[in-house]
Amino acid sequence: MKFLFKVAPNQRIKQSTQSIMFELSLGLLAIYLFSLIYYYVEYGMSYVVHALLLMATALLVSLAVEIIWSLLFKKDIMAHLKSSFPWVSAIILVLMVPISMTLYALAIGTVFAILVGKLIFGGFGHNIFNPAAVGRTVILTAFTSAAVADLTTSATPIVAIANRGWLITDGAAREAFLEGFGGLSNLFLGWYPGALGETSTLLILIIGAILAVRRVLDWRVPVFYLGTLFLLGSLIALINGVGIWYPIYHIIAGGAAFGAVFMLTDPVTNPTSASGRIIFAIGAAIITIMIRVQANLPGGVVYSILLMNMLTPSIERLTDGWQYDKVKKYVLASVATFVVGALLIGGIATQMTAVAVEDNGNGNGDDDDNGDVVVNLGEPIGIFDNAAVKPVGDVVEVTEDGDLITYIVDAKGYAVLEGGYDNAQPNQFEVVLNKAETTIVSVKALAINDTPGISDPAQSDTFLNQYEGLSFADEDASVDVASGATVTSISVNRAVRAAIDALQGGQ
Repeated sequence: MKFLFKVAPNQRIKQSTQSIMFELSLGLLAIYLFSLIYYYVEYGMSYVVHALLLMATALLVSLAVEIIWSLLFKKDIMAHLKSSFPWVSAIILVLMVPISMTLYALAIGTVFAILVGKLIFGGFGHNIFNPAAVGRTVILTAFTSAAVADLTTSATPIVAIANRGWLITDGAAREAFLEGFGGLSNLFLGWYPGALGETSTLLILIIGAILAVRRVLDWRVPVFYLGTLFLLGSLIALINGVGIWYPIYHIIAGGAAFGAVFMLTDPVTNPTSASGRIIFAIGAAIITIMIRVQANLPGGVVYSILLMNMLTPSIERLTDGWQYDKVKKYVLASVATFVVGALLIGGIATQMTAVAVEDNGNGNGDDDDNGDVVVNLGEPIGIFDNAAVKPVGDVVEVTEDGDLITYIVDAKGYAVLEGGYDNAQPNQFEVVLNKAETTIVSVKALAINDTPGISDPAQSDTFLNQYEGLSFADEDASVDVASGATVTSISVNRAVRAAIDALQGGQ
């Protein structure tokens, strides 16, 4: 009888789990530092303080959950913490949320990330889902309006293009849209507001390359994920004739690069084989694109990671065996996965329609009879919320007709406060108040100088009609912002507040 043995190749490396997690933490903190610098330069120290509080909250909550778990199961606390690395998930979760996130929402998300995402499965190394992705999903689902009122920023690139149906076919509209974020180059550099750690694609890729060289992560996962995103985005661009900017936008806007480098590469929740990880990355990219262009979600990265985490055991079984003997099988499986995804995305791309913004003659880009403008309303902003309306608008003209007083007001919007445009002008509104009934009669946009396309939802009847009939005697009076045009929406509030102040000051 003859026995054949194939001993798996082994390679001894000096790295330990502790050293890998240490280097990963350093990379994450470098991205966090970039975010602190950006918000300090562009918004001031109050934003930095809140960002520091967010990090402190996540770290303290993650440690508290792990310690309580250790006490309940009578484990050595220090030994457990050293082998569980709760701070890594906490840091990743912080970098996934916007600067305006409330502390309590982040705290609850952290509890779910550590407890539900990891500990109940047996702790580090046994969890099925990426813990940080679990926490972020809870926040996205349960705390969609959880935001600190005095930390207001403009719409993120992902939300802005999602509000346009993930497609811009008009060349002039595209240029105006990209200019609102400083162009593709600025999006790549990351000098714009968004999730704390997801904006600078350049920095993320540099750190990812360093970590890949040092074998902290597997380079195949981010390369195949981002590569598939680019190819599928190019397919959509080709079918709809929108240019090379479109697939680039898919990569540099939102959390695609961050998810590729720091989340999809999680060795616990992705397959162990090289071929399995390639299939895993391609599948995640397909789901990301499908969610973005087809579902009612702007990003899609987090959900794609969780869905592929569920498929990891199946991918493991598919790619189980001697890798070199079955290389053709694995190549065919990878190619087949991509082809299926390309067919799905190609079919979806033929049905995609850009949300066109047209002026129907009233000067404010309202919804026309064909429903060209799609306006979604988001979180509430109070008319008397000082943090939301500063600086208050300037009244330039007053006309009185009995109890009705009409104010023409200039209010600073995105172009003046954040856009950095040369010779930027404030927005101008007409605000009509009824002094006898202490109500707002109407609000109209006369001149909007913020970025065309992005600011349009704040000029629509859907948004402006919210002011009609509101009592300015009610200190809690508020309206919902026009999603994707947050700063322009707030400029309307500035104008309304200025008119009310002028009326009350003249009485």
